[in-house]
Amino acid sequence: MRRLDPRILVLAPLLVLTGACGDDPEPSAPAPVTPSATAPASAVPASPSAAVPQPSDSVYVEEEDEPTAAPGDLSEEAQSYLDQALGMELGALEQAPAETAAARRKLLDKLPENPTKVLAALKNYPWYSPEARALYDRATAAG
Repeated sequence: MRRLDPRILVLAPLLVLTGACGDDPEPSAPAPVTPSATAPASAVPASPSAAVPQPSDSVYVEEEDEPTAAPGDLSEEAQSYLDQALGMELGALEQAPAETAAARRKLLDKLPENPTKVLAALKNYPWYSPEARALYDRATAAG
């Protein structure tokens, strides 16, 4: 899944407001420079700054389609199973006795940010929902 670059959320409205969306007419080509008949051809130095940029001379760098996985990231499949397991467990805790639900929610609230560490932290978690436990097991197998 391709992630949207957050910079586009800031730049797109600015481009629209300033009218820099490519609606401008193409610039006219500069008049060709011809050496004067009186000056020898070697007297006109070639200036690199005089070069006109071409449309193919892009200043933008294409990013990779898939960003490199950061340490601690899970596969998409494992992340999906983990998300489903946690969602199912939280849903099941809604129907659980208040003491049980409060204690387990407290454990779930303290989970780390890193997905790999979440899997490790839930290793000995007392799952209330057997279906959530099964999804967690699938996440660990796919992780």
